[in-house]
Amino acid sequence: MTADAFKRSLKHHQDRGFFKNLKILRGIERESLRVTQEGKISQSNHPKSLGSPLTSEDITTDFAEALVELVTPTFESAEELFEHLSLLHKFLYSEMEEEILWNFSMPCAFQNEKEIKIAEYGDTNSGMLKHIYRKGLRLRYGSIMQCVSGIHFNFSLSVDSWDTLTNVADQSFVNQKYLGAIRNIKRNFWFLLERLGASPIAHESYLLNREHSLTKHGSNDLFLPCATSLRMSDVGYQSSMQNALKINYNNLDEFIDAIIKGINTPVKNFEEIGLLDELGVPQQISTGILQIENELYDTVRPKRSGPSGSRPATLLKNEGIEYLELRGIDINPFIPEGIDENKIKLLDIFIMHSLISESPQVSDEEIEEIRANQKTMVENGRSENVNLEQNGISTPLKELKKIFYDQLEQVATAMDEYCPGYSNALSAEMSENLLPSEKIMNEMNAQNLSFQEYGLAQSKKIAAKQQSHAGDDFSKFTLNAKKSLKDFKNLKKNAGMDINKYVELYNSKI
Repeated sequence: MTADAFKRSLKHHQDRGFFKNLKILRGIERESLRVTQEGKISQSNHPKSLGSPLTSEDITTDFAEALVELVTPTFESAEELFEHLSLLHKFLYSEMEEEILWNFSMPCAFQNEKEIKIAEYGDTNSGMLKHIYRKGLRLRYGSIMQCVSGIHFNFSLSVDSWDTLTNVADQSFVNQKYLGAIRNIKRNFWFLLERLGASPIAHESYLLNREHSLTKHGSNDLFLPCATSLRMSDVGYQSSMQNALKINYNNLDEFIDAIIKGINTPVKNFEEIGLLDELGVPQQISTGILQIENELYDTVRPKRSGPSGSRPATLLKNEGIEYLELRGIDINPFIPEGIDENKIKLLDIFIMHSLISESPQVSDEEIEEIRANQKTMVENGRSENVNLEQNGISTPLKELKKIFYDQLEQVATAMDEYCPGYSNALSAEMSENLLPSEKIMNEMNAQNLSFQEYGLAQSKKIAAKQQSHAGDDFSKFTLNAKKSLKDFKNLKKNAGMDINKYVELYNSKI
């Protein structure tokens, strides 16, 4: 998008009163491994005092029993969201006894995969389905890759926010605006990889028995000298076979069809694994490229919330896009919550830029260009001489940054009309010359520490601050935890069907 076209688009939104009438809803899902004081993955069950991981609205688990996920509601201000997330972390620490959170995206060192216990959700059908999905992930990709942690940022505009832009802000209009934003987010994702990338190195056990092109660092680690985010690289939380789906986000029906195709297209390796284990118990939900919709690994996804057991593809088809889930954000190891208030505002500005900018449809060639740019940035984003592809033209990153930063400043100024503080937040963020990925490597080298040693020391430093929670009121979290345990008991009372039939029924809904 040219500078003039961007200015015209921004002015159009300002003239229509878009920013004055704006209402943003944002929430966060934050993952982190529970580890021992020695830096080993926890072997204990998810603490019961945190509630049921199946029914809790605050704290659940992701792939592993030790991989906790903190979930916030949506908030209308970045300040309220951060305040809630911060208190939730302190509540978690108050119930973890001697354990701490590994405050990095790349996991701690492992002896072998058997150390990683898959998350358990009880013997209800919905709980067993979640467990089966995770068994499938382990068989497909291995358990270690699934222990990578990150932050998901959920972003939406209120229904009324769209009214200034069109006479009929129906769901079709909203879908197109969100899809346009997704295409631009992917085009400009290099920016977030540079500014928020915080996984330039990993312990060698992360790549146990996997091929890679990383370089040895010290005796136990693997890295790339100018990497920003190995988590988002080819060795990260990725599946190259999903590239065959050629998802372009040009049209919602086409996106849904591609997802369904992914679920229904069998993969020879996954067929050989089989749907059932030797005891006849389900160990995958399907043998397709995707077991379910959520197995799509992408930097951003269109989402629609719905009741437990609903198929995400069906919800999107029937009701349209409700919010965007931005998934490609590393945990900042220097912040207890993994993200702070200014970075939340930076994400607001970045997504708003994507939303108001022109967004032409993506061609197959541009899909490859976007993919190549991501690979360049994750592997070499801190190099002095990085070039990215823009419409088939190789352009120095320095030039792209200058243009993009200028546009972000204009968006931040416009957003000050919605809520003061965005220009200040952007200025503070962009004045940070030492990027998280660079700071990690500098401190490791200066202290002559391995990633495991450095990761544990840094996580302990963060934990010491979090464990002081005198005067904090956790009553709402305690009540929610107790309620989730009651809700789980009620689920168990309702007689479930045979799990094989339940999986079959679930698959029939797509």
